[in-house]
Amino acid sequence: MSSPDFGVTMYYLLFCLISLSLQSNFAFVLDKQNPYSQFRKWYAGLNGTLELEFKTDEPNGLLLYTDDGGTYDFFELKLVNSALRLRYNLGGGAQIITVGNNLNDGHWHKVQVARRDEHTSLSVDGVTQSKTSRGKEFAFGKFITNSDVFIGGIPAS
Repeated sequence: MSSPDFGVTMYYLLFCLISLSLQSNFAFVLDKQNPYSQFRKWYAGLNGTLELEFKTDEPNGLLLYTDDGGTYDFFELKLVNSALRLRYNLGGGAQIITVGNNLNDGHWHKVQVARRDEHTSLSVDGVTQSKTSRGKEFAFGKFITNSDVFIGGIPAS
């Protein structure tokens, strides 16, 4: 899977259940006809939580992407060799948190990305890893410029 700036979408089945802030839970299927889904902005600011559930038999692919409109803040959640990897930048340079293995087993997996000031954590099925961001500014973008949240891929530029 290419980096998000190439606008490549994921072309295989991916089942997701997502809950963004106060939004209701619902499920959808992504495939070659519908390679991604788009949701309203996630403005985590200094504190915020995003949760989703997925199941797939593919070992690699983009699950979620959102950014600050192109400056430097972003969150990219993807499967890499059957492990879940959160790559993010809050202005102090990109950081990576990896959790889990064999997540392409066709079973549902619960994911949580949480932000608390300079601390960011990734949880998969109750296993959590955290990192502390570098830099001086830890807010994620600005609501007016943040992109929508893309699930399963991003639109071609």
